[in-house]
Amino acid sequence: MKPITFFVALITIAIVLSSISANPYGGWQPIKNIHTYRVQEIAKFAVAMHNRENNFKHRLRLASIRRGLFQVVDGVNYKLDVMVVGGNTFDSNGRMYRTEVHERPGALELKFFTPIFKELN
Repeated sequence: MKPITFFVALITIAIVLSSISANPYGGWQPIKNIHTYRVQEIAKFAVAMHNRENNFKHRLRLASIRRGLFQVVDGVNYKLDVMVVGGNTFDSNGRMYRTEVHERPGALELKFFTPIFKELN
């Protein structure tokens, strides 16, 4: 291979790789405004589904969303750190949970809802 052809091929590969890494599809991105109606609804859905899965044993309520990320895939994944209050084992300050919800057109699915001790990095 001629040196100039090799150099052009190397530059082309570098351009393609840089455009892939700049593409938001598949990578987690911060949610710029966690106070939007849609993000609030997704967080409330996660808490409600957690309550349902646990037969309404604790009856948790959403107090606030601390931080969130989203990922564009075959829909949108939301990963949220939420503060919840309620239940019989919680103090008045509440407790932090990390949740992930997958949103497709017309459907939401709770992936997980687990207690955490640190917020998203």
